[in-house]
Amino acid sequence: MNKHVHPEERQWLTALRESSEQGFANIYNHYWTKLFSVAYNYTRSREAAQEIVQEVFVSLWLGRGSLSVHTSLYGYLLGAVRNRIYDYIDKQTVRAHYQLQVSRNAPPLVNSTEEQISFQELEELLAKQVGTLPDTTQRIFILSRFDGFSNSEIAQQMQLSVKAVEYHLTKALKHLRYRLTELLLLLMVGGIGY
Repeated sequence: MNKHVHPEERQWLTALRESSEQGFANIYNHYWTKLFSVAYNYTRSREAAQEIVQEVFVSLWLGRGSLSVHTSLYGYLLGAVRNRIYDYIDKQTVRAHYQLQVSRNAPPLVNSTEEQISFQELEELLAKQVGTLPDTTQRIFILSRFDGFSNSEIAQQMQLSVKAVEYHLTKALKHLRYRLTELLLLLMVGGIGY
């Protein structure tokens, strides 16, 4: 038996479908910590991880009447958490790109020389990290994030399935998030070590 599957899981699911708050509480208490750990490992943010897990449980409660779990409840919840993690990473990347675009067009500030150097360093870091991606992943990322193409447009242009495009975007975002977080920490500590 899967180590994450609780022996009373079927009873909890039945109770949840019948709007039992106790059934929901049992599920919540048993899986919350495991799901939080997964979310935190990807986001590295307690607040983001808590929000992701809370959204999954709110969604579970709201959708309890039509809930369809085909494998294990843990697998179902883990899939929901992973989807929200991907959404979170995607939003973070879009936000960073937007901030980059805004800062390019922003008027110079008092510390403009020093800030411009830091900004240029960050731009170079981003470009360098995008350049380390495999060719297909790199091209898909650029088309999606910088050129504004939808996943289906990219799939059609590159003769790939939409799932393949999603895979490459997820791979790119995961890589960039990891490397850029690492490099930004080095910048904040006092030196660039790339």
